[in-house]
Amino acid sequence: MGDPLIRLIVEEIQSRPKKTIPFRRFMELALYHPRWGYYRRRKTKIGRKGDFYTSPAVGEAFGWTLARAVGRMARTFPSETPWLLAEAGAGDGSLAARIVQALAEEGRLPRVLYLVETSPYHRELQQNKLVDSPVPVRWTEEVRDLPMEHPSILLSNELLDAFPVHRVIAHQGELREIYVTWDAGCGELAETSGPLSRPELADYFREQKWNLPDGWIAEVPLDALEWVETAGRRLKAGYLLTIDYGGTTEELALPRHKDGTLRCFHRHRLHRDFYTEPGRSDMTSHVHFSALMARGRRVGLQTLLYTTQSRYLQGAGILSRLTPPVSSDPFAPEAKRNRAIRHLALPGGMGDDFRVLVQCKGVPHPVNGMKDGT
Repeated sequence: MGDPLIRLIVEEIQSRPKKTIPFRRFMELALYHPRWGYYRRRKTKIGRKGDFYTSPAVGEAFGWTLARAVGRMARTFPSETPWLLAEAGAGDGSLAARIVQALAEEGRLPRVLYLVETSPYHRELQQNKLVDSPVPVRWTEEVRDLPMEHPSILLSNELLDAFPVHRVIAHQGELREIYVTWDAGCGELAETSGPLSRPELADYFREQKWNLPDGWIAEVPLDALEWVETAGRRLKAGYLLTIDYGGTTEELALPRHKDGTLRCFHRHRLHRDFYTEPGRSDMTSHVHFSALMARGRRVGLQTLLYTTQSRYLQGAGILSRLTPPVSSDPFAPEAKRNRAIRHLALPGGMGDDFRVLVQCKGVPHPVNGMKDGT
């Protein structure tokens, strides 16, 4: 047991009366342990040298288009009132940098840009990307600490999919939770099942009217739901713009998801070996947008739009960034940019897999950010 994170996980398992921990706790340690968690490691995670691609990493047009959407939302705020822009889980800061630069070009800057970030390593990357920001940049570790007394727009892109989840399996008409234990005979982490660790897990399926068939597994994103509820309570007037892969209850309940949606990414390879090298792979699950919308309604968030990223980017104007080719060279800058735009916004690319949710609160005449999105 030479891996220090596995050793720490096993020590915690052995300290529990039943010698198990909920999968949610295992995932939290694998991703967010202060020293050995995946998102705390000082390593490149995004792009060709990392483990996965994100939409901002594919091209600058994504940030430009979101800036147009954010600008349209900001126009619904009182003209003399300062407003705040925040991005939660901003990665290396590329998206935030592109958005504020594009907002500066159209003369619609926020009073301040806030980044919600818990990783010291990613804060360093963000500081480097935003060193020439046209607006002051501030950091906070928690969304509950955002000073959203003024009109605000809170953006997240591929954030909620990486929140720790509980895993629940249906067995003989009963919901049981998946736990992680240590198999001393095999010398490895293993799964077992037991009673639900929290009553909210059963409430989740009841509220979503989701009757999980026998033998099926589903992730329960209590952390993500609590995050949205906190953000909604903090927001006095403004918008939440959430971009991620996922689906509605109907989509997540399809047979292709009978084993759940949890998976890992390592060096652009997708796998489901959760336990061999925790902390070295990204671990994500589909975002449950029906549950996000329902939780938002509890705190006054109105759903303005739920759609695919393709439709949203097209509606926000991304295709206007396509440029006529000046040569037949497929590696020319404009050719590469055009391919990136098509990959983001046209059928068959990344835009088909991702969803966009726009919620608002306290805005008399809200818009969803698309050109005709009143």
